[in-house]
Amino acid sequence: MSNYSRRTVVRGAAWSVPVIAIAAPIPAFATSHEPPPPVIDFGRACGNTGSVGKGCGGKFTLEVPLTLSNPGSTAIIFQITGMFTSNVGPAPTGPGPGVYSGVRGIFDTPGHAPANQNQCTQVAAPAPGCSGGVTGGSVLVPAGTIGETYWIESAPTGSADDFASTIYWSLLDAATCDVLSSGNAQTAGAIQPQNCVGS
Repeated sequence: MSNYSRRTVVRGAAWSVPVIAIAAPIPAFATSHEPPPPVIDFGRACGNTGSVGKGCGGKFTLEVPLTLSNPGSTAIIFQITGMFTSNVGPAPTGPGPGVYSGVRGIFDTPGHAPANQNQCTQVAAPAPGCSGGVTGGSVLVPAGTIGETYWIESAPTGSADDFASTIYWSLLDAATCDVLSSGNAQTAGAIQPQNCVGS
């Protein structure tokens, strides 16, 4: 009869089981870097009441400062997916009576200084374009961009009353058009119809 009990055999067998390492997949967020969200500053927005030489040239439009950064190594696209503006509060969140949809454009302004607000150059649409944005509402943001400033100008509203607006946006991978992030910005209250500063 053996000197080993069944318990001893089982205990020895437990120690002899081979160890198998299982590699866990690395989460996608560990290898990718989401670019910072755009800064859409309604606190520094201004209106155009139709005076000559003011703002970026639109009549009865709202202009909102936009700042974009892309510290990553690949280009991205800032894309407005909707802008809804009215002359009565609260800020509209979609189409409806008295709501003006879309943008007149996104404009580059030298130095983004108020005294130069009428020196605007409309930003060319990125090529190739990614679907889903409003006409005239996309900007290519090259890798390494830090704090580039623009103006978003609303569609003309037909009136110089107080402005209220909501802007919906997405950041896209410029190579694949995949959505990296999205969000919205909205006026906290009515914006007085004073003119944007001219030179």
